[in-house]
Amino acid sequence: MIEQHARQTKVVKSFEGAALTVAEANAVGKEEVDVIRLVYKPDAVAAIKSFIGGLDKNDAAPVMLDISSWTQGLVHGLKAPREVAFGEKLEVSAPGGPAPLHIACEAWNKLWAANATVFFGSGQVALKVSRMSGDKVELEVTQGGTIFPEAEVFIPETRKDPERPTATVAELKGLIDAGVDYLIVPGQWTPAKLSQFREQLHAAYPDVAPWILVKVDSESVVGRLEDVINEVEGVLISRRELALSTNPATVPMVTKEITQLCNDRAKVCVTASEMLASMRRNVTPTRAEVSDIANAVLDGTDAVVLSEEVANGKYGHQAVATTHRIILDIEESRKVKPNWIKTVPAVTTEMDAVAFHAYKTAERIKAKAIVCVTKAGNTALKLASFRAPIPIIAVTFSKTIQRRLAVVRGVESLTLDIDPNLDDVLPLVNDHLLRGSWLKPGDPIVFVSITVSSVGRESSNLFTVQKLS
Repeated sequence: MIEQHARQTKVVKSFEGAALTVAEANAVGKEEVDVIRLVYKPDAVAAIKSFIGGLDKNDAAPVMLDISSWTQGLVHGLKAPREVAFGEKLEVSAPGGPAPLHIACEAWNKLWAANATVFFGSGQVALKVSRMSGDKVELEVTQGGTIFPEAEVFIPETRKDPERPTATVAELKGLIDAGVDYLIVPGQWTPAKLSQFREQLHAAYPDVAPWILVKVDSESVVGRLEDVINEVEGVLISRRELALSTNPATVPMVTKEITQLCNDRAKVCVTASEMLASMRRNVTPTRAEVSDIANAVLDGTDAVVLSEEVANGKYGHQAVATTHRIILDIEESRKVKPNWIKTVPAVTTEMDAVAFHAYKTAERIKAKAIVCVTKAGNTALKLASFRAPIPIIAVTFSKTIQRRLAVVRGVESLTLDIDPNLDDVLPLVNDHLLRGSWLKPGDPIVFVSITVSSVGRESSNLFTVQKLS
């Protein structure tokens, strides 16, 4: 049954580490979560499989596996939050070392550099390396704040891309077979490596390969995004890492430009970064966090990602409900105007022209929905790229494609178990919509169809105005 959802922007909830439990998997099915993001680590494979196995097989949100995340270090063994002030000196060492504050990492000697800037958490605490002596490092606080247990340690000067752990298609196959719909890959991959990974993925899964999203987390990735965006189905913007590795003042505009680029190319855009992270410990979010989500919605993102810290805290369920309310408030408010000039994607191809005029026609006739038939999801992606306020119903012929479309803004989908080349697909869709959606007889819709000659990865070349009967 397709329900009419008031919320168009999708919600992604993240899980990693201790939150990868069957209990959490069972609980997330009761929340208004559209996609589940799981953070990959080689030692977490068994936990990830168990988590996926704990999801409701009949009504589970699709799974996004993030193989791009890389933690340089973590605050280890801190029993309670610790306040630090400007100018304070801290001594740190590896777990079991002589300093009072411990940092867990893969390679101690590679983590530090003289005079390097060090961030704890999401940048709430900033420090500078003042002295290194064997197994101890002295840090001077340059921005005071609270250090929380298990806070991430981020050092831009020593964050070397070639040292990032990676995973091959062969290594990921067991997890993909368990039920993975999207893969988030490192933005630092060269076009050649990305192309090779894509070819291997499609060779292993010729009909149902997971969609690839490339992670944008540094200035260098932003600079070459144009070179790789056509090789992937979308991007994930990690604004936290962008802000810690570049001038943070540029991140809001960079985010808007990337979102616009994705809209122009009909690519999925997922926006992440510490969204509602404070709700790990507090029942209400900060005003800045509320604005963070609101601006992402106004920019035109497909989905917002709740920080993985949220799932590890005691207010994870409330965080999902809060995100839902924020999105609804922004989408329903007709008085809110975008805070920058957002352009309509260019109309340069036949596919663009059909999608754009189908959307404008639906708007003018006050259609109840735009209904498209799509085999690979491209028609739905193109229609959604115009960010029409009208619901889009994607009719596909694959449960896999139906799951993939769950991340696309404003799109709901259904599967028809028929041959997509049938000439009488429109009557079948009409009947299915009346039986399986909120639409009623007499409701006007704009129907975007696929001709027999264009079934495949290219999209439709026809739209009609219909009344359901």
